Amino acid sequence: MLSLLLKWITNGPLDRILTSLDKSIDNETERQKVAGEVISKYIATEAETRATAMQSRVFWYVWALFAAPVGFWLGAICLDSVFLFSGHIADLPPSVKPYASQIIAAVFGSGAGVAGIQSVAAAIRGRR
Repeated sequence: MLSLLLKWITNGPLDRILTSLDKSIDNETERQKVAGEVISKYIATEAETRATAMQSRVFWYVWALFAAPVGFWLGAICLDSVFLFSGHIADLPPSVKPYASQIIAAVFGSGAGVAGIQSVAAAIRGRR
């Protein structure tokens, strides 16, 4: 009698509850998969848009308009700290600071990347 009761509970209500939970988890997994695909397509579209924009000369002129003053400011700070000119170089405004940091990272990051690739290529050429 007890075995019949346990069999009825595990095959009936418990089985339906567990099946419902499995379907719920599968639905959530599918939602996450769809969200991941949408985000991936968005990032790919953004990268393609930026690559297309970078083909224009206007992009590089505008970028230089921002990069040149930031480079001048960073150079002045470097010269002042190395040679101790005791200059009073003002800090960039807080609204400009994130953009300046990104420009500096782009200039030095790309330069370091190119130098690294060139050194690896030179090492590979030297082995042959």
